[in-house]
Formats: sequence, structure tokens, C-alpha cells
Amino acid sequence: MRAVLVAVVAVALAVPVAAVAADGQPTKALTTVGQSTAKSVLLKRGDLGAGFAPVARNKDQHLPKGARCSALDETDLTVTGDAASPDFRLAQGPVFVTVGSTAAVYRTLREANTSWSRGSTAQTTTCLGDIVRLSAAPGQQVTLVSAKRIPFPSVSPKTAAYRIVVNITVGSNQRIRAYVDAVILQHGRIQSGILFTSVGQPVGNADRLALAKVVAGRMAKAAGPSGPIA
Repeated sequence: MRAVLVAVVAVALAVPVAAVAADGQPTKALTTVGQSTAKSVLLKRGDLGAGFAPVARNKDQHLPKGARCSALDETDLTVTGDAASPDFRLAQGPVFVTVGSTAAVYRTLREANTSWSRGSTAQTTTCLGDIVRLSAAPGQQVTLVSAKRIPFPSVSPKTAAYRIVVNITVGSNQRIRAYVDAVILQHGRIQSGILFTSVGQPVGNADRLALAKVVAGRMAKAAGPSGPIA
């Protein structure tokens, strides 16, 4: 699960996947079919409502030092597909929301299930909380309020959801409450992560569920008898 769980948070926080790969990520033995499968399940601009627009990422940032993610180490596992969607951002008045997704295709079902087992422990929330807390932009201070697994409908054979809540202090006195919601799915050898970041209040349950169902449907199609997963 680390391949999508850590990477999806990194995507939203402008941390390049290449930087994350050096720290416990699975070996990449990418194939044409694997890449095509991973890309096929990602969120697209048409999946989102009016006002969302893709935004460029800062490719010079790195995974923050000190993030306690060693329990999710996957250096003994291999993926044949690895992809990330653009970040889609809605910024209208007081509303600020960013949505992004990642996907990985593991070499075998055993490896995918091993990944899921490692990523389903209490250390997962510690890892995610640390990444968000330690990713403050210059001039900001990020304080972790909570990091926990939250209930979410089973839209895929394996489904998990997490919420990280932080206070962001800008300057000397402006404090903003921000929410990071991650929904992680697995169908066969395919895993996908969807990340929602928002200011003021979390993205609504109905919106998160709707997009999770879109990705889950694409995963089911890709993992089916006629779908390419090699």
C-alpha cells in the first residue's frame, strides 16, 4: 500500500514520486501493459465538477526527513505499473480543495496483498501524519491535530480511508485548519489512492464516495478476465 498511500500524499503536497521512491518504495519493473493499466484507473478532469483545474507541481521538493514510515517498507516488493494524475484544484472564494490520485500494479497478487497488510497497521496513520506535519511551506508552521483511520464504504474488495487534520499557521497569527483525506483501494494486483485536501472543512462524504466509486469501477474493469494487468 505504501506505493500509493505515501505517493498520493506526496502528490498533493508537491513531493515528487521519484524522491519518495528512494525511501522504502517497491522496486519498479515497469511494463507497457502495467503502465497502461495504472494510468487507466486514475481520476480525470471530467470526473470532477465545474471549477477544477489541473495545477503544476513543484518538482524540486523532497519527502520530509523524519517521517516515520519504515513499517510500510516495500523494498522487497515489485510493481509493474506506477502512475499519478494531475492535481485538480478548486479555488473559489473561501473554498479551496485539491484532488489527486495515484495507482500501482504489483507484480503478483501475493505482493499486492503483502503491501496491503503492511499498510493496514497503526503505523500508517503515524506515517501520513508525519508527512503532512513535516511538509510545511516556507513561512508556515504545521501542527498535527489528529491522524486516524475513518469509516468508509467498501467500494472495492479492499478499502481503507484515513483523515489527517492540521493547523497551519501563516506568519505570526493567521491560523488555518486543513484536512487531508486519503482513500486507498485494492482490486487484485491493482492499488489506487485518492487524496482530498481542503481548508476550513473536509470534503463531503458524498463527493469522496462518488470519486472512489469511479476509480473502483475502473479498477474492476482493468482487473477483470479481459483486463490487462501484467
